[in-house]
Amino acid sequence: MKFNINGLNKKKLIVGVALILVVVSCVSIFGKNKKAEGKQEVKNVKVEKVAAGSISTELEYASKLNPTQEVTVLPKAGGKVASVNVDIGDKVTAGQVLFTLDAAQLQAQLQSQQAALAASNANLAKTSDSGLQQQITAAEQSLQKSQIAYNDAQNNYDKMQKLYASGAIAKQDVDNAKVKYDNCSADLKAAQDNLNLIVQKSGPQSTQAAAAQVAQSQAGVNAAQIQLNDASITSPINGVVSAKDVKVGQIAGGQSGSVTIIDSSSFTAEISVPDKVVGKIQIGQSVQVSVSALENKKVTGVIDKISPNSSSKDNSYTVKVKVSNSTGELKAGMFAKVSLPSEKKDNILTVPNEALKIENNVNYLYLADNGKVKKLSVDVGISDEKVTEVTGNIKAGADVIVEGQNLLSNGDKINIAK
Repeated sequence: MKFNINGLNKKKLIVGVALILVVVSCVSIFGKNKKAEGKQEVKNVKVEKVAAGSISTELEYASKLNPTQEVTVLPKAGGKVASVNVDIGDKVTAGQVLFTLDAAQLQAQLQSQQAALAASNANLAKTSDSGLQQQITAAEQSLQKSQIAYNDAQNNYDKMQKLYASGAIAKQDVDNAKVKYDNCSADLKAAQDNLNLIVQKSGPQSTQAAAAQVAQSQAGVNAAQIQLNDASITSPINGVVSAKDVKVGQIAGGQSGSVTIIDSSSFTAEISVPDKVVGKIQIGQSVQVSVSALENKKVTGVIDKISPNSSSKDNSYTVKVKVSNSTGELKAGMFAKVSLPSEKKDNILTVPNEALKIENNVNYLYLADNGKVKKLSVDVGISDEKVTEVTGNIKAGADVIVEGQNLLSNGDKINIAK
């Protein structure tokens, strides 16, 4: 059978066939897409809630750990070193003998003064009648006791003043020592006045001269005893020997021959902070201190002092942070970083730092919304080591994807892993 197709009908036929092919292709593609959609992979993710909270940011200030207390001990008088009883690193207590000077000559001087005192007493006995002599003897004994008590009180008061100056004791201890010193001083004067009165009653000038010689000899004994005591150089504080510039046989005195003691129970980190930060801290506030030598281990410090005036050079304030060394790990000279608060915001929305993704300089969150991914752009604010402030079309309590979001696209099906 033959068909006679003219030109116009031929064109219509071609167009019709083409349309049929297009329709068939579209149906085929649509069917394939429906199948692909039906087989879309469900991806597992982990989520956390968008939370309302606070964020505090911190700035670190470099410093070095210095001993809170450091004392260099020198002999009061020169002499040849007889013994050295400590070495660097040794722990010492207040009053412990660090080293001694040759005391043979000082011991001889004391014995000489004691002999002179005995001779003075004997001479006085010869120049007095028995009745007055008994009174004088009793008065002298009272004077000697008062003198000993006065010397002890004076030495103790001097010691307490030094300990207070080094920060080892409280002012109350110094005040107590001062009261005792004043009382002993008054007792000594009363004993001396009493002796003088009795001597005056004796009449003969020889008796008065002999009594004066006794008093002078007693003073010589006291002075010699003090010099002998000073030949033993002791530590004024509890601590650790950090330096030793003395050895047996050397001549010590002046600036030569010393032992340095540090109180290693705590250290001080001194930093300079700007005025915008100093207003956010206060004495007694706890701060974090990281120590480089201990693999940046963080310890707690306490703000101990804040300078009331700023530096004329850079308008900064000196802040001292006290760090306890209860574990004994810290050493003088270790480098440290003190963290101080810089900025704080309350009642803000926060998300974990790992939830944020940056694409083309835009911050995005991937939310879990009814089993699908919802990609949302947000603005970010301050952040710390764990969370970041976010603002935008987001509310507290929303599920934000924190794990598995790197391969997600908007609208992907997801399963929240527990």
